[in-house]
Amino acid sequence: MQPLIPLERVIFAISKALDMSYPALAEHQLRVSYLARILGREVGFSGKELEALVIAGALHDLALFTSVDKKLALEEDPQTLERHARWGYALLRGFPYLRRSAEFILHHHAPWQILKEKDDQMWALGSNILRLADTLEIRSRELRPLLFYRSRLLEDLNSLKGSEFAPEVIEALHRAGEKELFWLRLENFSKEREVIFQTETATHLPCDQIEFLTRLFALIIDLKSPFTRIHSAGVAAVTDWLAEVLGFRDFMRVFLRVAAYLHDLGKLAVPEAILNKPGHLTEEEWAVMKAHPFYTFRILEEIPNLEMVNYIASAHHERLDGRGYPAKLSAPDLSLGARVLAVADVTTALLEDRPYRKGFLPEKARGILGELSGSALDPEIVSLVVGNMEYVVNLIRYVEEKRLEQLSTLGYWESKSGRGI
Repeated sequence: MQPLIPLERVIFAISKALDMSYPALAEHQLRVSYLARILGREVGFSGKELEALVIAGALHDLALFTSVDKKLALEEDPQTLERHARWGYALLRGFPYLRRSAEFILHHHAPWQILKEKDDQMWALGSNILRLADTLEIRSRELRPLLFYRSRLLEDLNSLKGSEFAPEVIEALHRAGEKELFWLRLENFSKEREVIFQTETATHLPCDQIEFLTRLFALIIDLKSPFTRIHSAGVAAVTDWLAEVLGFRDFMRVFLRVAAYLHDLGKLAVPEAILNKPGHLTEEEWAVMKAHPFYTFRILEEIPNLEMVNYIASAHHERLDGRGYPAKLSAPDLSLGARVLAVADVTTALLEDRPYRKGFLPEKARGILGELSGSALDPEIVSLVVGNMEYVVNLIRYVEEKRLEQLSTLGYWESKSGRGI
């Protein structure tokens, strides 16, 4: 039986990762989630509705893919605000456990004057709670101590009652804000998160159902750079093919695919100037880049029952000869699953464009893999790729076509003024 994984812990870990690369919004989504939970309970949300609202808070900005997007959102650029809410909804609505959260995200920038006309009042109130939580978190970030500034914050937000915010939502904020603990937890949030996120209803899912989310987050990771638009998805496809050929059992193939989708999660902490640099990295920049598997480990270790996935994902730059990073593991330390992912990662990277070079032709990729065989990469697994290079190339091309279809459906290409990804 597959171990059950708490959905909220997955969401919260990924949410924190999404905000890592932009210090001005560090832990913004988790703080909004905290505020949404408190306000939701005050308004009367409970059970699955409250859980959906808490998750919506933690993911409401997931479609702000780049630092430029985040900066424009902070500046309240209308096009960016509308677009990321629509994309967030489109990305999440296909997962049954997150459909309600997606609905809250869709209208989280709409004023109450518009929302109050909705037939579904819980939907309208949930969206408006998200809007108030988002607004309050942004306005309170630089105000310290919050206990001193709370009266000013409450007064400013109260002036928007009835137009921007529902009266009952503003009243809920005033009731919650009477307690010093409300403001102290918000100000000292990182020390409180384990207490804050206790919900009455918690969803636990097997790894094969969590896989949908990992595919989604792989898309977000890949879109941080225009040169990695399919990387994680390509690595997952090659990993799964290798696992099938090598005779892995179905449940292990699921774990491997999830590890492949999340292996570059730590790159969310790497500045885009480094990821997209067209030339060679300086020693200082390379030191930043080499930390990304460590951050992958740190993010995933917060999720119970994903230990195997974490080990495989965070070891993708280790080598058989012990000269990899960040842990300098060697052959005896590297499981067959970790070796499969490492070969899939290198193969996909060789065949795709990078900021400093075009993707290699298959024959060149074969040669480089051959040079790495035995020292860095498992020779048996390398031989499978080298002997089936045409199939691997077509597999990655198929994944790219599917990814571009998905982005086209979202309207991503049009939003970038026809420049593509």
